[in-house]
Amino acid sequence: MKQNLKKAIPTVITICLILVLFQTLTSLGIIKDFVIPAPSAVIKALVTEHSILKDHIITTTLISILGLAIAIPFGALTAILLHQIPILYRAFYPLIIASQTIPTIVITPIIVIMFGFGVWPRLLVVILVCFFPLTISFLQGLAEIDPDILRLMKTMDATTNQTLYHVLVPGALPSFFAGLKISATYSVTSAVLSEWSGSGLGLGIYLMRTKRSYAYDKMFASIVWIIGLSLIIYFAVILLEYLIIPQKKYQTVNSSK
Repeated sequence: MKQNLKKAIPTVITICLILVLFQTLTSLGIIKDFVIPAPSAVIKALVTEHSILKDHIITTTLISILGLAIAIPFGALTAILLHQIPILYRAFYPLIIASQTIPTIVITPIIVIMFGFGVWPRLLVVILVCFFPLTISFLQGLAEIDPDILRLMKTMDATTNQTLYHVLVPGALPSFFAGLKISATYSVTSAVLSEWSGSGLGLGIYLMRTKRSYAYDKMFASIVWIIGLSLIIYFAVILLEYLIIPQKKYQTVNSSK
């Protein structure tokens, strides 16, 4: 824990110096408030707009977490099926890769047109965005399992399910969590993007409203919350990784020495 806190000190100092620099430049009029608001104005907006932001924050958080939670088993199961059944891999892997060439901001309006306004289109966007890195990373981890271990399981007459449970899944967990960390950071961003094409509550909707009204201090306040929620979900995944893979903790400690 102390090691992690020491590592965070340079980052915290850098952020503080950047904030002081922007505050100074805006106070001197070098950077205009209508371009980038002063950090003090953003902090003030965070406080004064808290009662309004609260419902938007709750909505975006629920969509992000629920979408990620659905994408996890869906992506993991897809990776296992593609690894275990070669014909499925040849049929669907190129399609999964090709699907990522379509920008999220382009596909979101299409999903809204197909499913209408409301929670489900937003949820679907988050699931689709989180699905890809999770599936690809887990699939790569399954493919990198030591072949000698797999041959050993065969000589012991292990069934496919036994090999999967005792060797493949445990061995691919580090890759699984690597993809899950990426998906965790994408979950909030994709939720915000999905809200741009809808109506109601959400940080994405609040951001667009404040942008159109030129209330840039409030707009940056919503951006701060978006960054904060992404970091919270990201660190929650790291904590989950330490709980499920205890040796990861000791590897991290040893690498920091």
